[in-house]
Amino acid sequence: EKLGINYARANTLAIEDGQLTGELTGAIVDAQAKADHLLALAKVEGVDVSQVVAVGDGANDLKMFAVAGLGVAWRAKPRVQVEAGARLNGESLLDLLFLFGFTREEIGVLCGETA
Repeated sequence: EKLGINYARANTLAIEDGQLTGELTGAIVDAQAKADHLLALAKVEGVDVSQVVAVGDGANDLKMFAVAGLGVAWRAKPRVQVEAGARLNGESLLDLLFLFGFTREEIGVLCGETA
């Protein structure tokens, strides 16, 4: 809520005495869970899944890519880059906006930059 994010799905990191343990708690968000969650969100929002863009970097994102209209490998492992519909290897996720037709200037405006 604080970040303005409507939906989030992630593994939960275990913490003991204020320290990360390296373990996970709860249900693991695996490849199938990612694909299922994407399909569920598209349905809830009334969006045709062919209009959904999924972004990931690992082999566990490939099932999600398969159900999305476009799978984007972002700074991904080589296998994922080969199998994804698009690849981005820059430093910023803002580069995704180029795929939607935004210009560098428009992205700058969205980021609060002035000319």
